Amino acid sequence: MGPHGPDALARPERPTWCPSSSQRLLSAPPVSPRLRIRPWWFPVQELSNPLVLYLESWVAKLIFGSKEAETSEIEWMSQALLRVDTANSGNLTEITIFGRPSAQARMKSILMSMAATHKENYIQRAMKMKQLEEFLKVRSSISRNQRASHLGGLERNMGS
Repeated sequence: MGPHGPDALARPERPTWCPSSSQRLLSAPPVSPRLRIRPWWFPVQELSNPLVLYLESWVAKLIFGSKEAETSEIEWMSQALLRVDTANSGNLTEITIFGRPSAQARMKSILMSMAATHKENYIQRAMKMKQLEEFLKVRSSISRNQRASHLGGLERNMGS
């Protein structure tokens, strides 16, 4: 029968251009998000001795961006390859730096300087917020006292 017969609902026909799911699985292995192609400018020999350092995850997010969008530009500018992985159940980020020892040291210095700057900014913002909270508490208590004294004066004037 044709495509409009009783068997059409039981088993739909697959177009000839659409491979089955088993063929798709066998034809191409899944691509790992960690799998990267070495850039043309990076020598293979420099992959052998990486430098590893750890940063707090919130600081690493500020440096590299939420989806590590800044990593490629940082690599190109520093001539070092970076691998950024979450470690210690999300509290720490492991940063592996591949490259010449001088490039590794420079990249480590840059990352540590950026981390220190972000931490200092965080501390300064926290101190400003605390000062603002204290100011608002004092101001609200003063305005409450002024309203109470003003209302008390009105009551005395009305009572006379």
